[in-house]
Amino acid sequence: MNTNQLAQLVIRIGLGINMLMHGLVRIPKLSAFVAKMGAGFANTILPEILTKTFLYTLPFVELTSGILILLGGQFSKWGYFIGGLTIGALLFGTTLKEDWTTAGNQLIYVIAFYLALRGLDSSGRNRYR
Repeated sequence: MNTNQLAQLVIRIGLGINMLMHGLVRIPKLSAFVAKMGAGFANTILPEILTKTFLYTLPFVELTSGILILLGGQFSKWGYFIGGLTIGALLFGTTLKEDWTTAGNQLIYVIAFYLALRGLDSSGRNRYR
């Protein structure tokens, strides 16, 4: 295994576990998670029903993204893509709240998902074999 393959493996394991666990730890306490996070959007233009629907769905999307990433191959490509779109949606909400510190952290995720996708070829395999 060359250095680029190892790098791809590291980012796959890191992002996969991160997304998996974001979803996994929130699902058992879903109502409390939605209540806590939803309160932060009360003073934004987002309708409460949209915010709550998104927040009830979010942990399941994160969990799915993490599983796909960890499965590897063609699955990881779609896991990275779903994860990147999810972070994009989170970034939208975060900037509506003008929470620039969190937005900066979310941009790190955007870069990580970008780099992970760039490391794959069109078939979803490691480009640097």
